[in-house]
Amino acid sequence: MISAGRHPKNAINAALAELDPDRFEVVVVHKGHRWGMVRCVGCGDVRAVYSTPRVPEDNARDIRLFASRHQHRQE
Repeated sequence: MISAGRHPKNAINAALAELDPDRFEVVVVHKGHRWGMVRCVGCGDVRAVYSTPRVPEDNARDIRLFASRHQHRQE
C-alpha cells in the first residue's frame, strides 16, 4: 500500500522529491489516470503527473525538465 502523497512509481517519486518546495508545489488530485500535478509557484504553470505511465522514467525526466525550465529569479 502506498502512503498518501507518495507516488507508486519509484522513479517519479524520486523526481518529485528533488523539487524545491519553495519554487514548486505538488498537488495530489487522483482524477482518472492523473495522480496529481506539479505547479510552478513563480508563474503558475502546471505539469500533470500520471499514476500509471507506460515508462515511469520518461515521466520522471519530464518532471525534471519542467523544473529546469522554470528557474525563475527570486525578486
